[in-house]
Amino acid sequence: MAPKDVVHEYYSHLAQKNDKWANYFADDITFSDAGMNMNEAGKEAVTISFNQFLKSVESLIVKLMITEENRVCVIVGYEYINSHGEKMSQDVSEVWTVRDGKLSTLVIYFDFTEFRNFVRR
Repeated sequence: MAPKDVVHEYYSHLAQKNDKWANYFADDITFSDAGMNMNEAGKEAVTISFNQFLKSVESLIVKLMITEENRVCVIVGYEYINSHGEKMSQDVSEVWTVRDGKLSTLVIYFDFTEFRNFVRR
């Protein structure tokens, strides 16, 4: 499967919030944000981190996907909801590396402070 197809299927399952999205992670996947506020390694740790994140995601849509060899850059529009029912939209750039048909690295670029403050309200 081409890297773009792997990433597309991953987001399809993530948007449905089913358990299949984690199957796309390599055992040694790494995940960080550009500011290194978040930094996880290994399938179990990244899956736990994503499950926490998904609690705040009401919906998502892939707005743009650019592929270069085994790297895929995705602009994802997230609609978040916090414990008070308030909503916030945020576009996030997510850069994946795909190795042997699995997602092996992810670096995300977004306003971490804005997201954290919104969720903690």
